[in-house]
Amino acid sequence: MLISGVDAKRQLLNRQLYLVAVFAALFLLAMFLPLTDIHIPHQYYLPLHTLLEFAAILFAFLIFAAVWHTPEKEVSTSLLLIAVTLLAAGWLDFAHVMSYKGMPDLITPSSPQKSIAFWLFARILFAGIILFISFFPNLHPPGRRFRYTVLVAFSVINLGILWLVFFQESSLVITYNENTGLSQFKIVTEWLITAALSVAAFRYYRLARASGQEFSTLMFAAIAIAAMSEFFFADYVVISDTSNVIGHFYKVVSYALIYRAMFVVIVRKPYQTLAMHAETVQKINETLRSQAMALESSATPIFLTDENGLLRWRNPASRAILPPDASEVAGQACLFSAPITPDPRIAAELRKTVEAGRIWRGAITITRSNGESFIINRTVTPLLNDNGIIEGYVSVGENVTESTKALLRHKRVLDTAIDGFVIVDTKGDLLEVNEAYVKMSGYSMEELLTMSISQLHVMQNAENAQNHLQKIRTQYRDQFETHHRHKDGHIFRVEVSVTYDPESRHFFIFTRDISEREKAECVKQELERQLQQSQKMQALGQLTGGIAHDFNNILAAILGYSNLALERFVPDKQSKLAIYLKEVITASERARDLIAKMLTFTRTQASTGVNLISPASVIQEVVAMMLPSLPSSIQLQSHIEDDLCIRMDAGELSQILLNLVINARDAIDTHGVIDIHLHQTELHGEICAISQQRLSGKYLAIDVSDNGGGISPENMSRLFDPFFTTKEVGKGTGLGLSMVQGILRRSDAHILVESGANLGSRFRLLFSIVPASECKSQAAKNSSAVDVTGTGQRIWVVDDEPAVGGFLRELLEGAGYQVELFTDPYKVMNALANEEIAIDLLITDQTMPGITGVTLARYLHSMQPDLPVILCTGYSDGLDRDEALRKGIRHYFTKPVAAAALLTTIADIFDINNKKP
Repeated sequence: MLISGVDAKRQLLNRQLYLVAVFAALFLLAMFLPLTDIHIPHQYYLPLHTLLEFAAILFAFLIFAAVWHTPEKEVSTSLLLIAVTLLAAGWLDFAHVMSYKGMPDLITPSSPQKSIAFWLFARILFAGIILFISFFPNLHPPGRRFRYTVLVAFSVINLGILWLVFFQESSLVITYNENTGLSQFKIVTEWLITAALSVAAFRYYRLARASGQEFSTLMFAAIAIAAMSEFFFADYVVISDTSNVIGHFYKVVSYALIYRAMFVVIVRKPYQTLAMHAETVQKINETLRSQAMALESSATPIFLTDENGLLRWRNPASRAILPPDASEVAGQACLFSAPITPDPRIAAELRKTVEAGRIWRGAITITRSNGESFIINRTVTPLLNDNGIIEGYVSVGENVTESTKALLRHKRVLDTAIDGFVIVDTKGDLLEVNEAYVKMSGYSMEELLTMSISQLHVMQNAENAQNHLQKIRTQYRDQFETHHRHKDGHIFRVEVSVTYDPESRHFFIFTRDISEREKAECVKQELERQLQQSQKMQALGQLTGGIAHDFNNILAAILGYSNLALERFVPDKQSKLAIYLKEVITASERARDLIAKMLTFTRTQASTGVNLISPASVIQEVVAMMLPSLPSSIQLQSHIEDDLCIRMDAGELSQILLNLVINARDAIDTHGVIDIHLHQTELHGEICAISQQRLSGKYLAIDVSDNGGGISPENMSRLFDPFFTTKEVGKGTGLGLSMVQGILRRSDAHILVESGANLGSRFRLLFSIVPASECKSQAAKNSSAVDVTGTGQRIWVVDDEPAVGGFLRELLEGAGYQVELFTDPYKVMNALANEEIAIDLLITDQTMPGITGVTLARYLHSMQPDLPVILCTGYSDGLDRDEALRKGIRHYFTKPVAAAALLTTIADIFDINNKKP
């Protein structure tokens, strides 16, 4: 690019020479001053050095960005090489800054050696390419592949340098010593870089004088100052001296001048050319604006008429919509009549408007002779001369047939949408509704179009409504939940999305009925409550089970030995020893029952003793049992309405009723009534107090109610928690209602609780009703006397608790059996495997070190398949009676085992009574 005029070229070169002379003078002055002795404190030098380097890096990146994003044909290979070199040098300078002494570690610890290494590589790369380009300044523009090849090549070089300096620092040549300053290698390298840049500057000076290129002239000054900057880095002892700062300043100036040269070549000159073209185009457009109405190529239908509306000219687009007819051929076609304006009413309105000198706008429908119709959005403008007299009219139309059809399609889409859609004006009147909202509201479309939004919207909070309205007016949109009223009067919840158009001043409202979603949320909350309850019971069950196993083993020994002592060694049952032993047995049985209650509320599997029972008979037994123990001031009464059957263990139902009656008794101060009422009931969504399930349908209910002090609201949620009681210390364990909960959960039954302070309480037990056809009376089984004396049968007892095993051996030997006791289950396995003997019965504990009773039984069955096994357990989570029987266990006992029950079971196994005459 040549600068126009010899004088202009000379002036630019003189200015650059003057600039170089100024910097050279400053350079010479700096050489004679002791700048190397003036040291800047490191805490001030470090940010100053970083700022100067980042400025140079910024110019380097700007140069690359400007060149790279310039069209390929506008950039020579020479400029591309300079730009990519500066990009590579910029990244190396960045590594130089970040590796400088005092900077945070970059990959490896910072050091002057690393920092100077990055500096030298960057300067060598820069000086080498600049020197090369000074000899080949006008290389041809590169292709795209070459551009990316150059970029990739320099990137690879950069990565290699980064790897070498970061990870092979020890192999680099020493460039600096903090005591002696720069090494000879560093000084020689800097002088070589200076020499290369000086040669390049001289080459650019000669190019500027010979060709007058503005780029060469500007590059001369930039490279000359860059060469001077290198002198400041050729000799220093302390890296933070003043000459170092001046050298960095010279470097920034040289980069800025290079950026200016690039800007002139690839940015400013193209923009100057573009500006000249734009000015020319603007003049042409101004000339053509007055003739725009006559553009033959316009796709808009245009009619030009005289002052009477007679057609004088129209463009091809108008002919495509409305072909010429006989009236046009005869010169009688008029803007104010058919076929140009077919509707007489619109034609009259149009004529009246334009003859008054006003612009008319409106939509007309044009129909061709073949029946095809077009909708034209027309604008008719009077043409006035300088005196304001109408000389004709110009009609410009837009074919809106497709857009009108699109609007109709959009309306059909809205009518088929699931969400309701409403358009409302600022008065609140409904302007448009879709079919979805018609179905949602229950009104017909005709009814809705006569209503306002206030008749549908249910305002529950006036302040919130004002806040939403203010947000819509300021932000033109909002989304919230509210309530609408159905035609039949019921209120339903909706999610509303509102958009306000300030131009039309209309509100566009989408509504979605979220009633079903709310129901789903309610179901989710109920399931979460059930899950929380289940998790709580699981945790309590784990705690209780851990206690029960060891405690039942202890109780088994205490009860067993106490009963043996009382039966075998105390003939006088009225002696003090007998009384003492009975007290021990009574206390142990109370402890056994307490553990049983604790286990009851933690078990959720079905009860093993479930039968068809009549709750009426159980109620009568409980009333008969409790009446003698109640004060005379408290009445206990029962009402039997429906004597139906349920599936329930009679003993467990009796336990539940006894606990509820005792609680009712304790809730009554002095006088009161406890009522047990058996009847059918139908539920409609009530929530069970223990499972949190929503109940519906018919149930058989047992109500246990009292007129005592009632239950306070804060205690209602904790009624069934284990060990929770409101009774005085020593008067309750807090396990009664927990046991009730456990039994009901296992029996798939439910409970509702109603109470209030000083209003009494009612506990309603709910059971599934068994069909009448399944209710069969069961004759009471008369138990005959059973002989439990053995005849020398061999019984092996296995229990890791010696006390429990010793009791069982004493009991069974006393009953006539041969007993061998094992406390290690593995010795049993070895004994049966090594001795060719047969045993008649195995009694084993379930939970033992290293092996379970079920596993032991399975092993023994492999050698003696018909061996009967009795399993005793203090507590076994996950193994109930039914599961044990399925695994080949003959009988299942929970510790402590009643001696009589055990002996009877053994007698049944050996069929002793049937074998005796």
